[in-house]
Amino acid sequence: MPSVDVFMCPDFGYPAFVESAKLAEQHGFENFWLIDSTDAHSDYCPWAGLVAVNTSRIRIGPGVTNPLTRHPRVTANHMLTIHELSKGRAVLGLGAGSNATRTLGWQPARHSVMREATEVIRNKFKEKKADIPIYLVAGGPLNTKLAFQMADGVIGAGAGGMRSSPEGLLNSLQRLKAAAKEVGRDFSSVPVTMNVAGGSISHNRKEALEDMKGLFASSMRNIFVDRRSSLPPELQRFREEAQRATEAYDTIYHFQSHMPDGQPIPPARFISDEFADELAKLSGFVGTPQEVLPKFKAYWQVASQFPNVGFFVVPHGSRGGRMRSFELFVKEILPKLRS
Repeated sequence: MPSVDVFMCPDFGYPAFVESAKLAEQHGFENFWLIDSTDAHSDYCPWAGLVAVNTSRIRIGPGVTNPLTRHPRVTANHMLTIHELSKGRAVLGLGAGSNATRTLGWQPARHSVMREATEVIRNKFKEKKADIPIYLVAGGPLNTKLAFQMADGVIGAGAGGMRSSPEGLLNSLQRLKAAAKEVGRDFSSVPVTMNVAGGSISHNRKEALEDMKGLFASSMRNIFVDRRSSLPPELQRFREEAQRATEAYDTIYHFQSHMPDGQPIPPARFISDEFADELAKLSGFVGTPQEVLPKFKAYWQVASQFPNVGFFVVPHGSRGGRMRSFELFVKEILPKLRS
């Protein structure tokens, strides 16, 4: 049975954030990952401490931090603190940097920097006799090999981009398996958690779509600025509003759907209901529990083929939307997957 993690942004307030961690622990989630995104969200470190002292089993850590905006020695010290507060439940997710570095106008960390940072952090853990797992992001050929060479676990991203699919997840896992073999490591011996299940769930489909418009606007930037994907032919009729959303997007809106005053983030206003509906059909776990369950089942079946593979859910939404989506996943989706 696949393991399940959750990746959470702390933009819906305390104590609801702590309650989400308790809910994850109560339902057997393995890791509670926190976002580390400079300028876009409040600092993950205090939030991790809150989770550490209010839970007793689940592991806690950034999913992921990077060696540029936080010096490796600083990260090591923070993780040792969480290790102490949680009585041994810290877990570190480390990547080259994406939005956290982009908001500062920096490029992601080079492969050599990632290797050195991992060594520095590992040595600090050994010095303090702290058994803290290090998960590295499998991003790009060099860092994917590095992950299987040096990490205790691997975080895999993507399952086909905008056209995410169970087949895309299977292909991603096969590529990871090949990378592990190339560096002489048994793939089945490495815990792998895949980022494939971001979405919004509500008994009101329109509400779920509204809570995804911010993320959909972000995906338009990936197409028109970062060029990491392309606009599918069936969405070409929405090209004008997609470009307008891109022009209004800023990295400070990362993983947000609404402003603090409750208004949608500016680029989300350019995503029409019709456009959001078509995007949801292509790429998201978006809609009612009955609508998203079949897709979750398909991904679950793929992950079940690999005893070392799990995935993490990423609830999206307004201040109340993240908690609503997560509660519905935990109470109405997860039991059916596990059964």
